[in-house]
Order: sequence, then structure tokens, then C-alpha cells
Amino acid sequence: MSRLRWQQLGVLAVAAGAVAFAYGAPDSMHFYGALSVAYALVALSVMVLAGWTGQISLCQASFFGVGAYGGQKLLAHGVPLPLTLVLVACIGAAVSLVLGGPSLRLRGVYLTIVTLAFGAACEKFVFPLDSVRGAFAGIVPRASFFGLSTESDRGLYLAGVIVVGLVLLVVMNLRNSDFGRVLFAIRDSEDAAMAMGIRIAPYKIGAFALSSALATTGGVFYAMLFRSTPGASQFGVLQSFFLLALPVIGGLGSLAGGVVGGVLLATAQPIVNLFHVRLFLATGIGLVLIMLARTDGLIGFATRVVADVRDTFTRTAPTPAVPAVPVTPPRVRVRLRTPSAAAAAPQLRLRLRARVGARP
Repeated sequence: MSRLRWQQLGVLAVAAGAVAFAYGAPDSMHFYGALSVAYALVALSVMVLAGWTGQISLCQASFFGVGAYGGQKLLAHGVPLPLTLVLVACIGAAVSLVLGGPSLRLRGVYLTIVTLAFGAACEKFVFPLDSVRGAFAGIVPRASFFGLSTESDRGLYLAGVIVVGLVLLVVMNLRNSDFGRVLFAIRDSEDAAMAMGIRIAPYKIGAFALSSALATTGGVFYAMLFRSTPGASQFGVLQSFFLLALPVIGGLGSLAGGVVGGVLLATAQPIVNLFHVRLFLATGIGLVLIMLARTDGLIGFATRVVADVRDTFTRTAPTPAVPAVPVTPPRVRVRLRTPSAAAAAPQLRLRLRARVGARP
């Protein structure tokens, strides 16, 4: 069976499992399912920026907050949920163009420094404004998604699964397109990409805009899940470090790694509470173990295990080696004869006899 066939079967299995979770899991688990959807969108945004272009952003939590606060304003004014998601994504992309335009034209850690300053400014000055969030939380309505009610956590989870599926389809096509190949070329070597005539800045700005749009989209589902706008501390710089670790633990080189990372962060808090361990410490230990394993996150580790098991059961018996035919080495005889005294002139005769053994 071809590799593409296996991938298609894997996608169908994951889709079937997501739908089965909605109707088979208890109602209390649907909250974590909807939370996983929101974090998965942010993890995919980090993967597009860090995994495809090698750029590090420390304000993904700020874009997450822009989506939460902007989505609340739009939904409170009766804007439909599909249109709200599109408008919020456009807002995030527009903010990223203003923020990343000057810094992405430069090399090094300029984007990281600029995004760190932007994230700190949003946490301390922008989000606490009365026109944004203020001292009191705003009520976030749960609007329907193309006729699908999101009043229950299960309905919100199903709407999020549809959005994540569409995002994965778009991102997968972009990765296999010329745009994605250029981004990988820039990540590997900007000098080599420039030598091939590629304009670096537009592609890096485009990747940053796509990453910001995905993060703000996840913020809408995050606010709808809690039915209110969280405080500014939920979208601070420290939270950006958590979001940056999501695709690294899940697997930065694959789209499935972003989804796995989002699910892990959504379900990690109640699990670590059982062992009385802080989530920050558990995340750090997970990153260290991933680095020591030298794999591309959990997806890379699982892929290696599956490949080893498949090779173990499909390994064929080694082909016996053909025995070499012995060849008798040649024997060379050299005889020197000196001429007799009666010879008119001195002569030296060299007779060479070689006997080559025949093959048996």
C-alpha cells in the first residue's frame, strides 16, 4: 500500500475519532474538546511561522487575545459567527503587517524582539483599556455556525472541528505549493534563497500574516468557550512561551504535531493537578525529554516506533551470498643464461615462463 494511501486512511480515522468523541464522550469532556480546538489553531499558527520560516514570535498569545476581544465585540453586535471568524482573521493579519513589516525585512532576532515588546505592551496597556476589555469581562454570545448551535460545549466543539479541518486543508495545500517550498528554502538558508532570485521579505511577511490570522481565529473559540472575555494576564508573554512549546512537543515538522500539541495543553492542567505539579514545570520536562529523544516531537517518536515495528514484521530473509570461484594465482619462472666464452659477443637471454592455473 502506498504512502499516500496510508495518509488518507489516517486522516479518515482521525476524522471519525473526532466525530465519535462528540457523541460518545461524556458532556463534561466536551469542554476539553473545545479547548483543544482553540489551542490547536494557535499551535498551527506557531508551526507555520517557526516550522516553515524559522522565525520565532513571542506574541502569539497577544494575537490570541485580539481574537478573543475582537470576536466578543463583533458577536455582541449580532455579526454571524462565520463572518466573525473571517473578520477577526483579517484583523490579525492587518496587525501583523504593521508589526512585522519593518522587522521581517531584517535578519536575526529582530522579529523576536519586536513581538516580545508588542506582547508586553498588549498585556499591560492595550488589553486593560475600557474600550478593549476594561475592568469587567464582556459577555460573549454563542452564535450558530451555519445552522449548528454552539450553545452546548459539544456544538461548539463540532464547529471548531469543522474550522480546524478547513484550516488543515488550506495549510496542507500551501505546504505542497510553490509558496510552501519557498518558505522551506528560506528557513534552510536565506542566502541560498536570495541567490536563486527569491524576494525574502514578502514571503516572510505572508507567513507571519497567516500565522496571526490562525491565532486570532483560535481566540474567538476560546472566548466563546468561557462565554466571557478572560483577563489580560491570560494573553501575556508567559502564555506565549506555553503556546510556542505546543508544536515542539507535538512535532514541529508535521501538521498533526500542531493538533497533538493543542490537545496536550488543553488536557495537561487537570492531569498535572493530580500529581501536584505546576504546568510550567511539566512543560519544561516534556521539552527536555523531546530534545533528548532527538525526534520531531511525539509524532516523530510515534513514526519511528511504527517504522521499526513494520520493518520487524516485513523483514525478509537475507539473500545468500554467491561463493567466489577460486582462481589459481599465476606462477612466473625466470631463468638467466650467460653466454659461452666462444660467443662472438656477450649475450644475455631472459626466458619468462608463466603458468596460469585454469578455473576448476
